[in-house]
Amino acid sequence: MKHLPLILIASLSHVLFSRAAEAPKIEGVSQAAIQNAFQILRSDYIRSSELSFDELNRAALQGLLQRLYLGATLMRKSDALRPNSPTGVVAEKLTPEIAYLRPQAYTNAEVDQLKTKLREFRDAAVPHLILDLRSAAAPGEFDVAAAMLECFIPEGELIFKLKQVGRDDSQLFISHSTPLWTVPLLVLVDQETNNLGETIAAVLRQRKQAVLLGTRTRGATVRYETQPLDGEWLLRFARAEMLLTDDLSLFQKGLPVDFPIDLPIDSKRRLFPSENPPPLKQTVFDQARPRYNEAALVARKNPELEEYIRRSAGIVPDDSQQPVHDTVLQRAVDILLTRTHLDGANLPWGQKLNAPPPTVRKATRAP
Repeated sequence: MKHLPLILIASLSHVLFSRAAEAPKIEGVSQAAIQNAFQILRSDYIRSSELSFDELNRAALQGLLQRLYLGATLMRKSDALRPNSPTGVVAEKLTPEIAYLRPQAYTNAEVDQLKTKLREFRDAAVPHLILDLRSAAAPGEFDVAAAMLECFIPEGELIFKLKQVGRDDSQLFISHSTPLWTVPLLVLVDQETNNLGETIAAVLRQRKQAVLLGTRTRGATVRYETQPLDGEWLLRFARAEMLLTDDLSLFQKGLPVDFPIDLPIDSKRRLFPSENPPPLKQTVFDQARPRYNEAALVARKNPELEEYIRRSAGIVPDDSQQPVHDTVLQRAVDILLTRTHLDGANLPWGQKLNAPPPTVRKATRAP
């Protein structure tokens, strides 16, 4: 037992202790106590025969991966070869004043599509933009994130850094083009935002060019490397870490949002299916319930009565077939529409409302 590497011992003890809510944290256990615990379990545990070295090694690897969290994961080769999320940039004008963009796979081809759509929105004088970074894409290369950020960051400015393991210096990503969009925007993120989406959101937020809506991200802002372990399994692990311009790291910390809005992941996946996605406006704008109006009278129908009859007969509509509304995108649209209305009102925001009224002199009567 004493020949097991200490890192495997610590990892396995983490697995054993973590199953009990009242168990002490493994960081507070000495190496001597860990080794004694293993010796006792190997000799006196009721099923000590099951604690073979093969089982201990498997448990140790499982515990190590759990402790590393986003830092490393095991993958089957068959899963790695499966197609990723759909590719292409989803682009649409939700209203004449609000444009919407969502990269789906974060590829080089999507960089060109993003630039094309931004030029179209800019030339059409669309005042507001929503950038949706919630696509559950596989981890990508940071060159793509830098190319997308060049659409928003002035030429010659530092975008972010990439710190490689084993090197003292960092790789610097500098903007090399004139930005296509210079107006602040709204950015949507959640727990499935990948490493490039988190980077884009973090950079824009740090530069005070964006307001974030949704839920806190995971903190997977690293570049992954994948190596084969055998004929079936692969190990994907973090090899380099993204740092913001002030050397701030988000790895395993995540990115907080300015407006927390929760949307269940299952509901979001219904909104972002791999095939036949629902119309975007249908997920944002509520559809009016059919009423008994003049059109229904001409058609000799009463939708309200028909709905009442169906419910009375026990025919309840299946909620899974009802359109799912993207509450995060809805709130983003609400914010922009509210701002447009308030800007158009020309209210004197800078003046004090409790200022005393001007003094009016009374007219004197002639004698």
